Amino acid sequence: MTDPVSEFLNAMGAAGIRPVEPIADKLASGDPVRFRADGDKPGRRNGWAWLHLDGVPAGVFRHYRLGVRSVWRAGSDPRSLSPAERRTIMAQARESEARRKAETEAKQEAAAGVALDLWRGAGKPDPAHGYLARKCLPPFGIRQNGDALLVPMVDCGFRLWNVQRVFQDGRKLFLSGGRTDGLFWAHGAFWQDGRPSAGPLVIGEGFATMAAVHHATGHGVVAAMSARNLETVARAMRKLFPSRSLIVAADDDRHLSENIGLNAAQRAAESIGALLATPFPVSAETGPADSGTDFADIPSAEVAARIAQAGREDHA
Repeated sequence: MTDPVSEFLNAMGAAGIRPVEPIADKLASGDPVRFRADGDKPGRRNGWAWLHLDGVPAGVFRHYRLGVRSVWRAGSDPRSLSPAERRTIMAQARESEARRKAETEAKQEAAAGVALDLWRGAGKPDPAHGYLARKCLPPFGIRQNGDALLVPMVDCGFRLWNVQRVFQDGRKLFLSGGRTDGLFWAHGAFWQDGRPSAGPLVIGEGFATMAAVHHATGHGVVAAMSARNLETVARAMRKLFPSRSLIVAADDDRHLSENIGLNAAQRAAESIGALLATPFPVSAETGPADSGTDFADIPSAEVAARIAQAGREDHA
């Protein structure tokens, strides 16, 4: 007998929706699954699926870019399902999604409480902390709890939702169950009276990358904390600063088969009409091939020069 999960995935494939990573276990859990499908751009997750295995297996799958939405039931041609059957399956999918959303929000709220407690109980960071010492960074905009540096992660209303803990060896951890989407670390973006600071605002991925940019230039900076989050945060910054010059500082992941950092930065810059700064010229063949490079990996003078060059292009 055909496994219903495999049958469901085959139906998705017949509709042109093929996940680029395994999702069978997630489908079997009964929770809705958001995923990147074949043909989606890096960082995009246009596929959505839900599978109900109790009783007669049934489910729903969608692809937002392709405009595909289909209701499925084991052993049936989707075209043979009655309107009432379709409505029942869709209602089950909506109920499952609402339950998952409520559970996720509850976990995020709990993690936000933990983050606030950690932040309030933390002290000034040790300038000799192993991570800061290796990156040659002063300890601004962060705190320290025990052995871990705490990088605060806020939303556009500057509510603290999460913290990234950075350990001596460079290990980085978010709080379990905590929100990350749309959150960022910001430093120097505003004066103490709440007015936007002078000069451009520079947006990039990690804390160290953007701390290096601020240290070298004095510009206000924002760290999206991941490549996947970069475009979302960039769009949020454009709403906060509709007329300000914005620069996206890219990580250069040329050591990977797909330059995730550069591609994400280019998309983010294009989405908000921002300038793009890279640690190396985009066409350069130099640089390490065994690891990625970001603005925390190059000398401070070069950081300032690369950011300044992007700013000059704004006035060219």
